[in-house]
Amino acid sequence: MANAKGTTLLGAVRFLRHHRERAAKLLSPQHQHYLEERIQESRWYPEADLLALIEVMLQLLPGPRDESLPMMGTHSARDHMAGIYSHLSGSGKGCAPSQSRAFAIWASQHDTGRFRVEQLGPDKARMTLRDFGHPSETMCGVFTGYFAELLRLDGARDVVATKTGCVLRGDPACSWDVSHAADEPASEPY
Repeated sequence: MANAKGTTLLGAVRFLRHHRERAAKLLSPQHQHYLEERIQESRWYPEADLLALIEVMLQLLPGPRDESLPMMGTHSARDHMAGIYSHLSGSGKGCAPSQSRAFAIWASQHDTGRFRVEQLGPDKARMTLRDFGHPSETMCGVFTGYFAELLRLDGARDVVATKTGCVLRGDPACSWDVSHAADEPASEPY
């Protein structure tokens, strides 16, 4: 069974508690405890529970699903880099995706999956996730926003993340191609 750290559930739980009355009607009986129970950041929780919480959030959020999922990832990345993982946040001056320390957090958040970043050029990288124990279109949508926001928080500009591979379609791994504006060379003083 695949598990996620409590840090990955906190945003969803906060949102559902904020909309407690409506969320309680949508959550299954086995997930009702998330509306009351304290989430421990360092405890492992089933990835299936995280997915169930996200699915209820989607029912409560306005707008299309394909816009809401990356937005959830964006907000999660911001929460993580402003909080428990702030020590991994870069200088904000931009760095190659393969050098971003923020991507080191995967193994601390998930007990399955191997995450790798391969630099394809000065302004392009491929992010690959292999052997993730609970793949779904929903989680891939969240990851798309999360990965792109980590790069933005490291100072990358004009970040675009595109899903290019998916185990649910028969590919050997989930992958994203990410492009960003190349750093401009420093100008020479006169």
